[in-house]
Amino acid sequence: MKVKKRLGWIGFGNFGQFALPYLSDNIEVWVYDRVDKKEEAERLGLHWGTLKEVASCELLVLAVPVQFLESLLIEIKTMVLPTAMVFDVSSVKVKPIKLMTQYLPNTVDIVGTHPLFGPQSGKNGIEGLNLVICPVRTRKGLILSRFLKNKIKLNVLERTPDVHDRQMAYVQALTHFIGRACNEMDIPDVEQKTPAYQYLLNIKKNLGQDSMDLFLTIELENPYAADVRNQLLEELHALNDRLKTLGGLS
Repeated sequence: MKVKKRLGWIGFGNFGQFALPYLSDNIEVWVYDRVDKKEEAERLGLHWGTLKEVASCELLVLAVPVQFLESLLIEIKTMVLPTAMVFDVSSVKVKPIKLMTQYLPNTVDIVGTHPLFGPQSGKNGIEGLNLVICPVRTRKGLILSRFLKNKIKLNVLERTPDVHDRQMAYVQALTHFIGRACNEMDIPDVEQKTPAYQYLLNIKKNLGQDSMDLFLTIELENPYAADVRNQLLEELHALNDRLKTLGGLS
């Protein structure tokens, strides 16, 4: 019988609890979190381990917010197998890849990944959804892509970290900024709504209630996000000023 590879997953939050059952049929999954979530892990058929046990798996996923990644890497860098393949699943790519390259041994394969879905957008299944990979330092990128495409049935997009972050400044930072604002405004669901307004309600529902850690990662750790937010704010102010001027002429 073929022995399954062992995958370690550090940071067992909402995304891990949602995504890992899709992997456990093909891989033996071990998880660790600073908060004791052993019952949740075992309920999903996963193995709960110590930080050292999980960090020493041949495949290792770092699923912590980017703002905590450096301290984690410093803690586990001597635990990681010299032949391991290490991934992150952050919403940004330039900074985490720089940190992994800086702290992990030169023999370790490094691949940045970003699943462009989550518990809300993937609630009806993840087949056909997008996942970005940034194969920074690996000879196994083709094998990884085939596994994700053929076994997990994802649409795999290969990008550089810089291209990823430039695009995500619009795709994520802009939409999450709008979604968080709509959530803070608590825009109402009313009967006399249009399809366009329903789209806005959907953004509020899907994005406005994401964790603050995720929101901060998307908005503060992407080097291009601030420029996109400022463009939006400038256009909103300019549009409002035009309306004031036109209203004064009417």
